Amino acid sequence: GDTCETPVCTSGCQNGGTCTAPDTCACAAGWSDATCETAVCTSGCQHGGTCTAPDTCTCAAGWSGATCTLGQ
Repeated sequence: GDTCETPVCTSGCQNGGTCTAPDTCACAAGWSDATCETAVCTSGCQHGGTCTAPDTCTCAAGWSGATCTLGQ
C-alpha cells in the first residue's frame, strides 16, 4: 500500500492462500508449503499414489480407492 502496510509475498500465495507477512502465506485448508501449492492428503496415499488435490489421491497402476489401498 501507499504506507507500506500491506505485506508482499514475492512468489504469491496459491489455492486461496493469504499473504500475512513478507513472504509468508497462510494456506487454505487442504494446502501447505511456503506458497500453498502442495495438496494435503490427511490419510496419505499408499502404494505409490500421489496427493494431487486436498484429500484426493491419484493411484499408481493396479491400485484404487480413496488412499490407493485396494488392489485391482
